[in-house]
Amino acid sequence: MNTTTSPAARRLTAAGALAALVLTGCGISNAATDPGGGSTSPRALSGICAASTQRNGVVHCTKPFPGTKPVRLPGDPSRTQRYGALKRGVPAFHTRGGDLPLTAAVTRRLEAEANGGRTDYANTIYLATIAKGKVTEIKPVADIEENAVLRAVFGGRAMEGTIGVRTRQGDYSLTTALPVRIEFAGSPERGQLTGRITNATSAVRSAKGSCFAPLNRTQANPLVGKFTAKIGIRRVPSMHGAFDDELILIWAADESNMGDAYYPSVATLLGGDRLGPTWETSLHGVPSQGPPVNLRLVTGGGRTC
Repeated sequence: MNTTTSPAARRLTAAGALAALVLTGCGISNAATDPGGGSTSPRALSGICAASTQRNGVVHCTKPFPGTKPVRLPGDPSRTQRYGALKRGVPAFHTRGGDLPLTAAVTRRLEAEANGGRTDYANTIYLATIAKGKVTEIKPVADIEENAVLRAVFGGRAMEGTIGVRTRQGDYSLTTALPVRIEFAGSPERGQLTGRITNATSAVRSAKGSCFAPLNRTQANPLVGKFTAKIGIRRVPSMHGAFDDELILIWAADESNMGDAYYPSVATLLGGDRLGPTWETSLHGVPSQGPPVNLRLVTGGGRTC
């Protein structure tokens, strides 16, 4: 008797085995095979950014593209398989074709991981399985290194806005403020980007052409003690709970302000999940014990005046 298995039978057997794996899965796959049966090629994803490396079949983006599209996804494998990333806050999945909701099972898994200290979602590009308009399974296929995220959005740029004044009692006003300009270094280090308040001691031209007076020329100067002209910014995903994603402004002695409107997610780098109009920040703990700082990204300005 001829016991050789036909090619058609082998395909049916492989399809059945894959279906069984999907049925027993919990919504997040680390398998080497795509959820829908194809194979994820690191080569196909290596062009998502200007420079990348590969480890264990996962692409690691080390340098974003310049301009408004720092991360660029390849075409989706199919209508039921799409590349994308999670948006901040209540998670939704941003794809080239728009945003999709997650199933409750996928959300619970991600939430449990975040509450346990695993915040991989904050840097990951996934290949998702789509069924009935929802994401039923996600597989990590690439990640954007933390320095690359900060460089793409803030590297070498400036922000302007207001900083709360110091009162006669020694605390800080939450309503009265002075103009402030911050300029950032071009490259972050160890997940933190340094910056400098440029009108701390000198008058500086703003992006709109007005002249920002030096902060130290007033008795209400907010930059005293641990609040200095040298600052830093850092992303902190799930700071106080799952998906509570905050961008923090770091002062000396580990003091920091926080606010979520300018937290850039990977979806932000893909063109979705846009930053808010203003990054409103206040001091951790007792807000009146440090200067509130409200900022927005600007272009131009910076010369002395």
